[in-house]
Amino acid sequence: MPFYSGTPDSVLNLSTYTAFQSPDISGIENENSSNTQNKQKYYRYYYNQLDSNAKIIYEKLESNIDNLKKANYKLDFSTKFNDILNQSGGSGKLSVSFQAAIDAFFYDHPELFYIDLTKMSLYTKSTSFAGKTTYNVSIIPDNNSSYLDSTFSTEEIAIEAEKKVEAIRQSFINQVSGSNYDKVKQVHDTLANMIEYDRTYSRPNTHNIYGALIEKDVVCEGYAKAFKYILDSLNIPCILVGGEATNSSGKTVSHMWNYVQLDGNWYGIDVTWDDPIIVGGSKKNNIRYDYFCKGSSVFNKSHVISNNISDKGLDFKLPTLSTFEYK
Repeated sequence: MPFYSGTPDSVLNLSTYTAFQSPDISGIENENSSNTQNKQKYYRYYYNQLDSNAKIIYEKLESNIDNLKKANYKLDFSTKFNDILNQSGGSGKLSVSFQAAIDAFFYDHPELFYIDLTKMSLYTKSTSFAGKTTYNVSIIPDNNSSYLDSTFSTEEIAIEAEKKVEAIRQSFINQVSGSNYDKVKQVHDTLANMIEYDRTYSRPNTHNIYGALIEKDVVCEGYAKAFKYILDSLNIPCILVGGEATNSSGKTVSHMWNYVQLDGNWYGIDVTWDDPIIVGGSKKNNIRYDYFCKGSSVFNKSHVISNNISDKGLDFKLPTLSTFEYK
């Protein structure tokens, strides 16, 4: 899976900016996430494009999200894939379905910042009897360890980090108001105001929502994932989109942004490139809307999508943007 680190589009002078209060987690960061209001929901855009085998894998992952934090946890599919594996080329087909499921799952679920997806392996064990081969399939962690990222190396550390992120999510829910457009704008503005762009490109959490919402220092992937994470909570359809983008200086970079659906139409939003900084990387206090709720006539001039999330997975179809910006 590619990692995106597209830089802010340009450097701007500062002007006065007002947004709703930046979320405060003091006093609530240890709240049990199972007791919070408005339990997190997810917009499963990529899941809907999977074949039946990939959906089985995705659903198994989704139903075991809490178990993914546990050491040496195995997701057992038993003989569910026996038919495909007994076909000619079946192993290759299942491998594609596995990669597609992983790609879709992690694009649909940005909250899984504590998981290192590269540690997930599809394991197949075959037994033969009387000329018939039976295949047992499972997902296991590499080296009999865990699926956890090294930054969140134990279940306890992952749970505590998850609680902190959940508290930020709840703070957003409590503060936004108005129409869906109003809410999208408020989330866009607050994220752009609270997050610094990571110009080292190398911080441990620079690509995830923990880096965005807690450490507040990420590259474009962190901005986009945080934006989807919050909009999922508000039941506003939002997806991650990867590809290349050309900034106002004419430089083309690998990049990540979002598509959002409002009133039945899709629009492009790039929080990273609406987040200007001043020379030297100091904190900004103004926000722009050059890449906010734009249609294809504007957005596609600078942003070019990539349909494949990984080289060995599926080419996903992306929504067609409205021609014009949201009015």
